[in-house]
Amino acid sequence: MSITRDNSDERPDPDALLRRVQEEEEGAQADARPMGRLKVFFGYAAGVGKTYAMLEEAHRAQEAGVDVVVGYVEPHTRVDTLALLKGLEVLPPKRVCHRGIGLKEFDLDAALQRHPQVVLVDELAHSNAPGCRHRKRYQDVEELLRAGIDVYTTVNVQHLEGVNDKVAAVTSVAVSERVPDRLFDAADSVELVDLEPAELIERLRAGKVYAPERAAWALEHFFSRSNLGALREIALRRAADRLGRDRRQASEPRSAGADDVLVLIAGEGPQARVVRAAASLAEASGGTLVALAVEPSEDNGQTDAENAQMREALALAEQLGARVVTLTGDDPVQPAALYAASAGIRHIVAPATRQRAGWLPRKDLVYRLRRAAPEATVTAVPALDAPTALASTGVVTGFRPTAADAARAAAAVVLATAVSQIAWMVSPATSVILMVYLLVALLLATRADGFLYAVLVALGSVVAYSFFFTAPRFTFHAYGMSAPIIFTFLLIGTLASSSLAIRLKRQAAQATRRSYRTEVLLESTRMLQSATSLQGCLEAAAVQVVKILDYPVVMYEADATSPGGLRPPRVYDGPKGEGRVVDTAALTTPAEAAVAAWVAANGEAAGAGTDTLREARCRYVPIRGKDAVWGVAGLVLEGNDDLGPFEHNLLAALLDECGQAAESVALARRHRDLTMKAEKEALRTNLLRSISHDLRTPLTSISGDADMLLADEGALSPQQRRRLETDIAEDAAWLIGLVENLLSVTRLDDGDVQVQLQPELVADVVAEALRHASRRIADHQLEVLMDDELLMAQMDGRLIVQVLVNLVNNAIAYTPAGSTITVSAQAEGARVRFCVADNGPGIADGEKTRVFDLFYHGASAVMGARLSDKAPLPGVTRPAGEGGDARRGMGLGLALCRSILRAHGGDMHLTDAQPHGCVFTFYLSVVSVTDGAMPCHGPLDAEKEEGEARDGADK
Repeated sequence: MSITRDNSDERPDPDALLRRVQEEEEGAQADARPMGRLKVFFGYAAGVGKTYAMLEEAHRAQEAGVDVVVGYVEPHTRVDTLALLKGLEVLPPKRVCHRGIGLKEFDLDAALQRHPQVVLVDELAHSNAPGCRHRKRYQDVEELLRAGIDVYTTVNVQHLEGVNDKVAAVTSVAVSERVPDRLFDAADSVELVDLEPAELIERLRAGKVYAPERAAWALEHFFSRSNLGALREIALRRAADRLGRDRRQASEPRSAGADDVLVLIAGEGPQARVVRAAASLAEASGGTLVALAVEPSEDNGQTDAENAQMREALALAEQLGARVVTLTGDDPVQPAALYAASAGIRHIVAPATRQRAGWLPRKDLVYRLRRAAPEATVTAVPALDAPTALASTGVVTGFRPTAADAARAAAAVVLATAVSQIAWMVSPATSVILMVYLLVALLLATRADGFLYAVLVALGSVVAYSFFFTAPRFTFHAYGMSAPIIFTFLLIGTLASSSLAIRLKRQAAQATRRSYRTEVLLESTRMLQSATSLQGCLEAAAVQVVKILDYPVVMYEADATSPGGLRPPRVYDGPKGEGRVVDTAALTTPAEAAVAAWVAANGEAAGAGTDTLREARCRYVPIRGKDAVWGVAGLVLEGNDDLGPFEHNLLAALLDECGQAAESVALARRHRDLTMKAEKEALRTNLLRSISHDLRTPLTSISGDADMLLADEGALSPQQRRRLETDIAEDAAWLIGLVENLLSVTRLDDGDVQVQLQPELVADVVAEALRHASRRIADHQLEVLMDDELLMAQMDGRLIVQVLVNLVNNAIAYTPAGSTITVSAQAEGARVRFCVADNGPGIADGEKTRVFDLFYHGASAVMGARLSDKAPLPGVTRPAGEGGDARRGMGLGLALCRSILRAHGGDMHLTDAQPHGCVFTFYLSVVSVTDGAMPCHGPLDAEKEEGEARDGADK
């Protein structure tokens, strides 16, 4: 029989697919929240009219139908400016109490809740009072922009980070409130508000800018004519530079030959001016700024002030768009030169430091850097000339005196003298004495903290040797001509060996530190690569952060069911933290969770040690992928603890790797979902195709037979009519069985079927199944084997009857007439073993592992095998007298049987019969009659009685 395949069922409509893709893209664009636009009103000093121009622009936008709200305008007595507030909606300010003084600040939450098209926020560089979400107002503006709200704001040139040093040099005033240049350069529009300095001075004298008493002081200091002229020139140049940069970026991509700039941050005093100068050079050359921090070893004695200065310099470099790299070493010159050579950087910016004084004068940093990197251009920037620079401490780190080093030096001299005294008594040889001093000094040098030990032990050894072992003994006189040479040898040898041992100790400590962290990072990579879920990635990252940094970590997992939401947190602490008490409840309060939620929504760090929500207990860092935030890590910082540059970069690298691993897991899960969706689609297609064929064939037969019966006008004999009626009944019964199998599979897969286990007589179940078997069972030899007629098993009788019916019908359909079919049930310990066997042609070994799959029909069709509703296996011939649909089917029977038995807590197994054929076996729990269990009058009995009554009526 030929089967015509309808290809239209397999290939979707291309137009429908195109429409679906377009709808998904439109939905994604609708869900994506666009960034707001920033307009900056830029001036060179207060009073030039920035706020006035901003309010006029707001009125024009409102007249054009734009929803405009005044978020915050600095309160002052300028009548003309205050008059422009009329007609505009003004948000009430947020009231904050700081040190007993009530302050008014911009209410960010109210603006976000109101969500107008445009918000006016005056004084971009303003520092918020404690209690506000962000430390700086420009951070409030950035959050408004991320929320899709346009912002109008004002700023003066002296508040830009990049020109801070120029302004300080001109005005001799260090401006503390500064705005990153990136925000100014990224503004969509900058309007320069200009006014002649003479006119501004007249406005000051007229009291239109400040109160009279304050205006007089301002005219004598900051608002002098020379200062205003210089500030105006700087503002004009900065605005022109921004315009030229925009044009270059729009017309010329970044050149491959652009010169990158390396700025060296070595922790030797404040270096803000050095970083700004390097950023300007990188911008002018069109290259990338790389900030290299060389962190001294842990035992180098670096002060907290130096650590804070290094952190500030790195934070400024990141703010200016630099790529931060951290290395370790006592001398920053060699690491910087090696890194510049390996990275191909030919321009290095370093702070100009003074030559160190002491017994061994040391050249300044720039001189040594030029010697170490002769192929690079080294630019020296004097950091100490900036108004914000602090005085140099003048402390030589390596020779910082400590009591422990002095005690070790004294102990080394005493121990060497005592051992030498014993050696002198045995053999008065000066060479032995000298070796004893050198050896003892070298051994104790491995425990020294600094080079002070080397100096003290060298001097002490010379003095002790001269006093105790030089003739005349016990005096400081020396008569021999070789005495000065011996003293010099002992001094230099002891000093050199001790210094070398101390240096090797430090280098070994640094190498161990780097090796440990490298090992942990490699372990982190392996753990993250082996993680199969988002929770596994976050847990691996948390464990490694605790191991590396020794900080407790609070980990929040992103909630995929709620955009921007987070799951309940988990707190991790390592073995090193056993001595400390971590208050888990204090780390997971609603306030802390709110900070973590803000970090997840905005993708920026917040909490302790940052400028945003700094009152939080933890520092929260987002775990980002390419397009999403997968979680938030909270580091528990106690007291004044803060991360050093090395730890900061290490944490960033680890969390970035965690974000990439989480993204890989999400992509793999998405791939699995798509694969599963494709498989379900293929399954649905196969199901529809199989149903359309398997329903069409019996329905056609029923329709044809019924037409013949209706058209009969005595042409059909009673035997022919009986044959047609029998065919109709068989086809209808087959359809009923097919529908029952479909419904049963659906219910089992959905979990809707409640298996009702109760004791049942095995003999009754087998008899009921044989009553429902195919009528073609008469063409076969049926054997029923049961050792005990009262054998009982725990089962759902109706479902087990269906299993046996399917297995018997399967054997009937796939064995030739005259074959033997055996149904057996025997007790084996605590179980009842059911078997349905036949001596037919059997099933090939390659098909046995797949016959229980849904819709599997063997190697030649879709899925399944050996079932009354399945296609015949290759090599099986149809029994005589059967039509082409004798084994039609969908491949449901065996899959249904296995599902029913698994719902009973068991399974089905297929083995070969001897010499040929198949044996299907399954087990059920036995029920002992001695325990008082009796078969219940349940659904199986009702069905049996109904069948017997129906048979009696037929008779």
